[in-house]
Amino acid sequence: MSVPGVSVQKMTTVALITDSSACLPAQPPVVGVVPVVIHLPDGDIVGDAPEAVDRVYEALRRREPVKSSAPSAVEYLAAIEQAPANDVLVITPAEEFTTMYRNACVAAEIASERVAVVDSRTAAAAHGLVVQEAADAASSGSSLEEVTTAAEDAARRAELVATLEGLEYIRKSGRVPPAALGLARHLGVRPVFRLRDGTVERLGLPRSPQSAISRVAHEAEVRGVGQAERSVLFHAADPEGAAALGALLGVEDSTEFSPSMGIHTGPGVVGVAWLGPRDRSLGPELSWV
Repeated sequence: MSVPGVSVQKMTTVALITDSSACLPAQPPVVGVVPVVIHLPDGDIVGDAPEAVDRVYEALRRREPVKSSAPSAVEYLAAIEQAPANDVLVITPAEEFTTMYRNACVAAEIASERVAVVDSRTAAAAHGLVVQEAADAASSGSSLEEVTTAAEDAARRAELVATLEGLEYIRKSGRVPPAALGLARHLGVRPVFRLRDGTVERLGLPRSPQSAISRVAHEAEVRGVGQAERSVLFHAADPEGAAALGALLGVEDSTEFSPSMGIHTGPGVVGVAWLGPRDRSLGPELSWV
């Protein structure tokens, strides 16, 4: 069985599998991507196809129903079986936000290959940074144990701070508890939030785009983005906002927010993700399945 959108180039040691919500600026050659399917009234979009951004946000503006389907256990299994290596690492977003981790674990249990599954404890661009860290280890010829350790270490260090254009879409999505973002009856606010270790923390409720961008920059700076080994800006159909944030932080790399995530947040998301300094005293335990 083949999975549309999965592409893994030939490699020698460890294959990585992730999903299309990872907001990867570029797909590393050792990484296969299982698509999230976006369901629109006029048809499905498989993965983050080039037309996804315009179609998804236009449908949301028209208040049309937009939903998504996470990769199933069968799709993860097919991707694992297709991988050009006997050792496979699957990296998923935090299990608090999606069924992907559980689906990947089911696939790993019945796969013929040796498989590890890592919960990145984050999502979107921060999830992508965890994948990139593991991809670097895999590209260097590291073993499955070493690549898994690299991914789990990166997951502990992953940080994300961002602002939403408003509250309408996140309230409708039901993916984030209302208390986490302070979704009481605030009007005209642009909530700033932090995502770390599977939890969402509200940091502020600015009322203008400029003050929201400034607050994101401040919160990222006090949490150490300046000392980050990896960092990336991200935005949902708002490149100007990302550029403004990048100018404040001195960060140049940027990526489009995955539309499969954007259906829950709406357009206008602007933020930064990074990996904090390594803690050499930690010895990560492996999540073997």
